[in-house]
Amino acid sequence: MSGLGADQFEALVLAARASGDAVGYRAALALRPGHKAASLPLAELLLARGDAAGAAMVLAPMLQQHPDSIRGWALMGAACMALGNLAGAEAAYGQVLRFKPDEAVAFNGLGAIRQAQDRADEAIGFYRQALAVRPAAPEILKNLAFALANAGLLEEAEARFTELEGIAPDFAEARMDHGIFRLSLGDYARGWDLYDARWASGVYSETDAGQGLPRWNGEALNGRRLLLWGEQGIGDQILHATMLRDAIRLANGAVTIAVTDRLVPLLARSLADTGAQVVVRGQAVAADLQCPFASLGGLVRRQAGSFNDGIYLRPDPAQVAAFRARHAGMAGGRKLYGLSWRSGNPQLGDAKSIPLTQLAPLFAIPDIAWLSVQYGDVGAEIAASGLPLQIESVDGLSDIDAQAAQFAALDGVVSVSNTGVHLAASIGLRCHVLLPRGRGRFWYWPRPGRSCDWYAAPRFWYQQQDGDWSGSIAALARELSND
Repeated sequence: MSGLGADQFEALVLAARASGDAVGYRAALALRPGHKAASLPLAELLLARGDAAGAAMVLAPMLQQHPDSIRGWALMGAACMALGNLAGAEAAYGQVLRFKPDEAVAFNGLGAIRQAQDRADEAIGFYRQALAVRPAAPEILKNLAFALANAGLLEEAEARFTELEGIAPDFAEARMDHGIFRLSLGDYARGWDLYDARWASGVYSETDAGQGLPRWNGEALNGRRLLLWGEQGIGDQILHATMLRDAIRLANGAVTIAVTDRLVPLLARSLADTGAQVVVRGQAVAADLQCPFASLGGLVRRQAGSFNDGIYLRPDPAQVAAFRARHAGMAGGRKLYGLSWRSGNPQLGDAKSIPLTQLAPLFAIPDIAWLSVQYGDVGAEIAASGLPLQIESVDGLSDIDAQAAQFAALDGVVSVSNTGVHLAASIGLRCHVLLPRGRGRFWYWPRPGRSCDWYAAPRFWYQQQDGDWSGSIAALARELSND
């Protein structure tokens, strides 16, 4: 390349670095494809913006030209992880260690891969190796603490979280994770206070639906209107909405509740006697104060004794009667149970889900007929399984109100951890929940030996070994056979 071209390339890179402009880096790469000086910062920029696919496309030609680039392979590992390509990530981190056998970033990345694969002991081992290289590194400490918590090593998990607070007290994601851990132990007062760091953590991409209003902290409204808004997914909103009646009583004034559109009819019916207005989240609301649903925990659920049975949703009686009439024919004189075997969670769905054919022991119970309450198009999967699982035309993804009525007309539900469990528990339906041993067991489900504070209806069946559902399914089948 001519000197003029080199000068132009360097000028574009310098300008892009000063402005944080991806366009400038791309212009530089048009002059010198695959050059490290533009490829590496552009890949970092794209990863920071959530464009992992774009980062991987930038890195691939650079790594062909510079196969010994440790930073390039580390970034490729991060990009592959973000894309869910665990094999690609493991290969990339392996290349890092090939050129630098003591690189903490690679050990940390390999720990994240093993954690995603529910290989907890290996994940913890890699995180320990990373810490040996970079003692007290906050990101690695956070990952180790969370992995220890998932593995049930509770005392060391707490020690690592406490160590992290002393090292990086303003690390919002670590405070959030520590809060989740304390909540999972039933330490609600401490847990809620820490969990409020979620909004500063950068983990949640959703828009704050509080309209920029001041946060309500439980004080008297004195003529003002309060906006309570549901955060995160449908299941989270149903769970956190178990606190709404207590919050409405505490507010003792005008309250508007904003939730995902699919929940509005069901929640409006269920809270009609409170006088609260229920609207679609995101629409403009006249209000003076606001509070997201989960933050209500710090006001009305600060100890286990402040919980109720979690039954608050009221399905449409006419729809329930219509489902019962249909179900009588489907049951054929037996009890009719709903079955859901998959979670749609994009990060944890695989860990929580069960192949349908592994649930075959449940179908050997003579006095129970089974109905699919799995959302999505599952007809082909059911046909391939050969199991006598009936299907009813209810789309829980689009019509939560109809699914609540369908559930109310059943004798019970067996499910993995998903939105359907929250729905069933919130109408008081008997439900049996199959829970993974590791990372797919969310904080609100109790650890073995503890009762569930949030809901009275569910019973829990835990994996004994990572990835092995056979023991919990067999135990559940025995329980249902004797029911």
